[in-house]
Amino acid sequence: MSRNTFAALSLALAFIVGCRTPSKKTTVTFWHAMGGESGTTLKTMVDRFESTHANIHVELVSMGSYDALSQKLMGAVAAKNPPVIAQQYENWTAQLHAGGELVYLDSFVRGPDGLSPEELADIYPALLENNSWDGRLLTLPFNKSVPVYYYNVPMFAAAGYPEFPKTWPEFRAAANKLTKRDAAGNVTVWGAAGGTDIWIFGSMLFQRGSRFLEQEDGKSLFNGKEGVEALRFQVDMVLKDKTQNTDVGRTPMDDFQVGRMATLTGSSTWRAPVVDKETFPVGMAPVPTWGKPAAIVYGTNIGMFRRATPQQKAAAWTFIKWFIAPEQQVEWSLGTWYVPIHRKSLEDPRMVERLAKTPGLKAAYAQMDFAVFEPRGLKWLAGRKALVEELEQAMLGAKTPKQALDDAAARYAAGGQ
Repeated sequence: MSRNTFAALSLALAFIVGCRTPSKKTTVTFWHAMGGESGTTLKTMVDRFESTHANIHVELVSMGSYDALSQKLMGAVAAKNPPVIAQQYENWTAQLHAGGELVYLDSFVRGPDGLSPEELADIYPALLENNSWDGRLLTLPFNKSVPVYYYNVPMFAAAGYPEFPKTWPEFRAAANKLTKRDAAGNVTVWGAAGGTDIWIFGSMLFQRGSRFLEQEDGKSLFNGKEGVEALRFQVDMVLKDKTQNTDVGRTPMDDFQVGRMATLTGSSTWRAPVVDKETFPVGMAPVPTWGKPAAIVYGTNIGMFRRATPQQKAAAWTFIKWFIAPEQQVEWSLGTWYVPIHRKSLEDPRMVERLAKTPGLKAAYAQMDFAVFEPRGLKWLAGRKALVEELEQAMLGAKTPKQALDDAAARYAAGGQ
């Protein structure tokens, strides 16, 4: 065999072997429901992660909404073809865990490439507890928002309030003073908005020393005297004081921005799409207190599915560990206004600058120190819907607070019917 022939055969063999060598890049499918600013920030962060982790590809699959994500996840699990990781609410986690579909992240967190005791201790304890099942971390916090009151700083100053009220009685008095009416008695500026909001109702409930349920999927407590007091407070502002309107959801932000309401309650993340469009100084404040401080924290966690390959699980953990690190949590918070899950993140110069420029944001984020959560059990999925519907009945004056809550408790006991 000539030297040229040998060289040609060697080159051909190398090409064949190269073609048969499988790619070393591991794909991690990540199903999520992040849109708008959150979706953009997530994509930017994933691109940056991949630029420093050439052997991992995170395939982002947006489901558009949490309802769609839930349905797709349950369908994929039934078809035995779930993603590697996904966002999930605690109720979904309970269902998936009961079916043996999830991997305990505790084994990664406390493994050789896990988190140090100092890193773990820096995460808000309430978040770790809420992500633990049977004493072990099953999931990890992903996107967490706190309830806040947005308020028109000039309006409050003109009414004699240099800062936002600290207690609910003070808030009610301020709403009365801030509400403006024309000569015919029609409201031109509302002191408060949002009707009978379950987020506020639940936070009040915990502040009064109660909770939604006695235990997971257990006896209802929300219709006790503490719940009746909390709901009556909200209803009185709507029907008696006539200082709080009944609009709910994100659309009232438009009215707030043009000065038709002095305050607006919602998620800390509501600031993201409007922060560059504001025409007056906007303050952010934690929810007022009524007894002990407590605030319900919402948002999803991230879980890993059992059917993933060992390589996918290892790659997924690499991404999760990177994403929840303090530095990345700062970037996530700056782009979305979600709360960083690490206390250390608040010391980052970038976050210090935002807190300094945003009145009340530091106090709003500090609610993580007394965070509470809605029930995680499967029965609460339907029970919560029933409670929201009955809160609305009380808001409309169709039922008394006691009747509405007792009816919600009966519907919860009957499976949400």
